[in-house]
Amino acid sequence: MHSLNEKTLHVSAEIERVHIRETRLLKQRRTGEYLALEKGDVDILKLFDGTKSVNEVFHAVLIAGERPKIREFYDLVYDAYEKGFLYEGEWEPEEPSRPGRDWAIHSNPFTTLLIPLLLILGGSSSVWLSDVGMIPNSSEWFLVALYVSITLSLSNLLAATALRGYGRQIYTPGVRMTLILPYFSIDRRDAFMGGRGCEQLVALNMLAAPFFTALLGCTIGSVPMYLASLLAMLVVSAPFGRSPSHQFLHALCRRDHVVPRNADHFMKNKLFTQLLNWKSELKEEQYFIAHSTYTILWLGGVFRFSSELLQDQSELIMSDPTGIVPLIMIAFIVIFPVCYAVWLASKNMWRVAAPRLSAAESKVHAGAKASLKPDEATLAEFLESNVLFAELPREEIRKLAEAMSFILVKRGTTVIREHDQGDLFFVIYKGDVEVLREDEAGVPHPVAKLSTGDVFGEIALIEKRTRTSSVRTLNNCSLLALNRADFEKIILDTLGANQIKQLVQVCAFLRRSALFADWPPRALVKIANEFVFMDCPEGKTIITEDEQNEFFYLIYEGDFDVSKDGKSIAKLGPGEFCGEISLLRGTSANATVTADCTARALKLDKESFLDLVSQDFVMALALDREADRRDVETEGLR
Repeated sequence: MHSLNEKTLHVSAEIERVHIRETRLLKQRRTGEYLALEKGDVDILKLFDGTKSVNEVFHAVLIAGERPKIREFYDLVYDAYEKGFLYEGEWEPEEPSRPGRDWAIHSNPFTTLLIPLLLILGGSSSVWLSDVGMIPNSSEWFLVALYVSITLSLSNLLAATALRGYGRQIYTPGVRMTLILPYFSIDRRDAFMGGRGCEQLVALNMLAAPFFTALLGCTIGSVPMYLASLLAMLVVSAPFGRSPSHQFLHALCRRDHVVPRNADHFMKNKLFTQLLNWKSELKEEQYFIAHSTYTILWLGGVFRFSSELLQDQSELIMSDPTGIVPLIMIAFIVIFPVCYAVWLASKNMWRVAAPRLSAAESKVHAGAKASLKPDEATLAEFLESNVLFAELPREEIRKLAEAMSFILVKRGTTVIREHDQGDLFFVIYKGDVEVLREDEAGVPHPVAKLSTGDVFGEIALIEKRTRTSSVRTLNNCSLLALNRADFEKIILDTLGANQIKQLVQVCAFLRRSALFADWPPRALVKIANEFVFMDCPEGKTIITEDEQNEFFYLIYEGDFDVSKDGKSIAKLGPGEFCGEISLLRGTSANATVTADCTARALKLDKESFLDLVSQDFVMALALDREADRRDVETEGLR
């Protein structure tokens, strides 16, 4: 990464761009690679003009007010460099490293839709009306395997026809053996650049090939060909991975063009939960539910087909024992859907029952070590330095220290699990933990990091609800735990629920801000009580250009767009602030600030803000310098 930081890079001229909603799809025509980016990412790539190093570009982005996250910036640059969107040197490589094929296949979208529909209709009719026997002789199993390979190859050839019908290219054609049997295959990703219609037709053409084989097998009376068509049909219609059927569902049902192919995670983690809470809405609910329903139907079809085949094959074994190997293979196919369905149901049932039967924090609390607990004086001193307990009387601090359990937790341990019933409140005595929150497919993602002195677990106890997130240790940690009864008696009765939530959420957030990093606990508590949370739906404007502004804002969650004369000039994320210029200068706002997504901000009224800056010279100076910098940038845009 250090060597990349010093490279001077150019943007390739061989880039094809497609805009779909808020997503920018980029294709490197020379290498056949793809990137799916947001508008801000595309703007960053444009800065690589061959005159600045990566480090200088990052500095320029920061100066311009974009403020990207460091890791996200370098991930973007590294990915773009590896895939050929950025290159080093004066001349872009001339020889293509992964050329696309412009096959001379004359077609159009209408033809590529009509042909698969006719094949599927004809193949379905033949399967429904045919009297051709299901079981070939044992010596004919070789032909079955051969016809399966041919059918899968035909699927890819039809997909290539659909791609060419949309003017797309064919990449990496060749023979593969990913399914044990050799077959011709192509890379179908270029369908993304053709839009949803192209993706759907490519998948539909691949699904049509087994129906053609079935129609041909019934027409000529070939039992091996007919059986091969059904086996190939099971393969291409499988709902897993990047199969044609999953690709078709993905292109047909998703809302966003770029959505992780995590429908299988939803099916394993949240299917039963969503059915039990059917009123809760998911952004990709149509896609997830359609995929889950299709998967269940597919498993039922596999079981029905393979069980009938197994029964017929068993009768054949009586007269020809050489068919024992295919019999074992068919038996495995019968067992697979049953085992998978049982595993799927068990995982979902445990997901629903686990929060009520076996909370993660109960296992952690069972490892409390009274003998290792610090002495009362040391523990009381530690608690007094915590912003949450700063206003507690010394006697209450002593009771709190006495009531707390001391727990040593190894790295990677889940202390709190999302959706569990919560009964413990935790203080980090030493170490670091990460807070994770599940997306709508049930996949956990890190949202925050907590360190020594931070607390967690209070929301479930105050609001008497299940855990809203998971907490996992990043290293070996020492934790202090307080049960619900002591939490309510010592902390809740003294401070009150609203003050605790305000202190925990606001103080912890303020302490991470450079503006408040050096404030003592009691002063931090005081100013935290002055801030008010404000929920901002997507599109909400909190500051309007040329109008009076009466508040100072700290971004708590989400992103905000700063615009001048209708043109976006900066992005603000968590920890950043706005509104200080108009309050310090006594003027109207010089820009408009709008929520880019569902977000939250901490709001401080004008009087409290002016009191704040008048009491803290260092903060006042920092805010004034930031206001001057933003004034200069804004004037430069006029």
